[in-house]
Amino acid sequence: MAPPTILAHKSSFLTAQTLQLSQSLAPSAAWREANERADEGLSERVVEEALYRANHALQQHARRVYAPQASRHVAEQIEALYLEAAEKAVRGDDERAGDGEEEGDGDGGGMGGRDVDGEGRFLRVGADFASDEVISTLPATWDLHSPSQAEANPPEAQRYAELASSLVSLSARRKEVRERIDRLSRMRDLLQPFTASDGSGGEDGDAGLRSVQQNLVTRDGELERELERMRVLLVRVAARVGQLPDPGSGPGSGGDVAMEGIDAAEQSKVHRLLDGL
Repeated sequence: MAPPTILAHKSSFLTAQTLQLSQSLAPSAAWREANERADEGLSERVVEEALYRANHALQQHARRVYAPQASRHVAEQIEALYLEAAEKAVRGDDERAGDGEEEGDGDGGGMGGRDVDGEGRFLRVGADFASDEVISTLPATWDLHSPSQAEANPPEAQRYAELASSLVSLSARRKEVRERIDRLSRMRDLLQPFTASDGSGGEDGDAGLRSVQQNLVTRDGELERELERMRVLLVRVAARVGQLPDPGSGPGSGGDVAMEGIDAAEQSKVHRLLDGL
């Protein structure tokens, strides 16, 4: 079954008509009876030869004139005329345009300008029903656009209402998804400098780490490792300082007195450092 399009319907019609015009000619039974009763009737051989030549010329003519390409071309021209007439009707270039011009420009230019810029946009040939602008112009029910057509075709009007509602719902969901994608994209761009490598990121992860300040306090960061090394070093220093001999128990010599002053100063520094931690 041909799809319900103008091109398909017209191509089917032209094909049927060309098949009828291309059929072989044959004399009717009444003509044959009249020819047999006539005194000077044509012989059967003459009739067959004339029919052969006529049918041969007819077939040649049909191949040249009624070619499939020519029939499709004519069907396409008819379809273009239908679509052009439909666009003119939607734009109000026919009778409604004339009425609008008579009413004057004070009324907003008549129905034509309103249809093109507003609610009639969905009636344009080739309208993109995936566009939010076109979906926003769809009436909720067909009787809002044409009550007579809605009353004449209730099933089609009901199906239109269901499809229009589905389009509006899907358009709203798509808008929410786009907004969420935009929000997540902005968050990703803001967090891109803080992207850390987990050992599998390669050069990109290292570049992310280098783009962040090294002295930030982060888990397993550079500053945390330095503090851990400093804590271990302080424990070792404190242990070594605790093993030093008491300065007052040694022999009193000049060198020892000088060393005692230095050791006391160093030990005082260590104690202050430890007290500050």
